[in-house]
Amino acid sequence: MNLHPYLLREYNRRWYVVGAAEEDNAMLTFALERILKIVPLPSHKYMEYEGDINEWYEDIVGVTNLKDSPVYEIYFWVSDISKDYVKTKPIHESQRTLNEAKTAEMQEKYKSLKDGQFFRIDCKYNYELIRELTSFGKELIVLEPEHIYNKVKERINGMIEEYEKLRT
Repeated sequence: MNLHPYLLREYNRRWYVVGAAEEDNAMLTFALERILKIVPLPSHKYMEYEGDINEWYEDIVGVTNLKDSPVYEIYFWVSDISKDYVKTKPIHESQRTLNEAKTAEMQEKYKSLKDGQFFRIDCKYNYELIRELTSFGKELIVLEPEHIYNKVKERINGMIEEYEKLRT
């Protein structure tokens, strides 16, 4: 496969090259340490990226951009134990704390969640998003939308199944 590289990007202490496939112009991402061989092709005309390549990453956590995924308004609650950490190291640049009216609405809707703080991010679904949201364990609970809630719950249930296999 021939790749027209556009960007080197670091995520989670790993470097990636991002570029377009020559065959269909599909945007692809490859971890640098997994690339075994690079062969320059001076006979091929380089295809420039149209626009700002950094916009490719505006709506995602990590490096995987599933272009068919919509941008979701994701609401989550963080316990008092972790809320200051999440405030000072946001999960995504779109992260916001909720205003008083929206906080009151969420408190009414999710009465079992005591103390803590509610947040919102606007992101596309991808593997890195779910991994990041589940990394806080019970200190972060995804509330909405249903699709993201279900993906987090599936990951947690999968973890429980694997742990239960060890003791049966």
